[in-house]
Amino acid sequence: MQDETQDTAITGGGKAVRAEGISWRRLPPATLLAALAAAAANATIYFAASALGLIPLDLPVPTPGGEQPLTVVPVVVGSAVGAIGAALVFALIGLFARRPVGLFRIVSVVVLVLSLAEPLIIPGAPVSMVLSLQAMHAAAWAVIVGLLTVLARRGDSDEARTT
Repeated sequence: MQDETQDTAITGGGKAVRAEGISWRRLPPATLLAALAAAAANATIYFAASALGLIPLDLPVPTPGGEQPLTVVPVVVGSAVGAIGAALVFALIGLFARRPVGLFRIVSVVVLVLSLAEPLIIPGAPVSMVLSLQAMHAAAWAVIVGLLTVLARRGDSDEARTT
């Protein structure tokens, strides 16, 4: 695991520039906040979409426990699990990449695009439900990636503590 010190690189103009990194100390609380915020955002979207009739409350959807109507519980749990998974990927990238924040953002966009196909495979799902679920995926992505890359990014305060 890398330590908290900032690496520097020399640019073509001879100027030293700090390489970005992950603050390992800040990653766990950032993950918790990202999980809670993504769950809250998606619960809000779920309740609004359900109230507007965009998500049918009687349509069974595939879940690990079998097919059942979509409720807020799997929405909240899925959002939290997604945040934890994203943090693990961010940490793994941070162990090996010189610029982990940028690489993580690229990887997360690819994962988002792939995840947008998931609602399309729900048998009999109306377009309104598919779009609502895709909105949840996009909201979770924005919250999780935003919070992890901002709150768990190594900064000058981390450098000051280690020097």
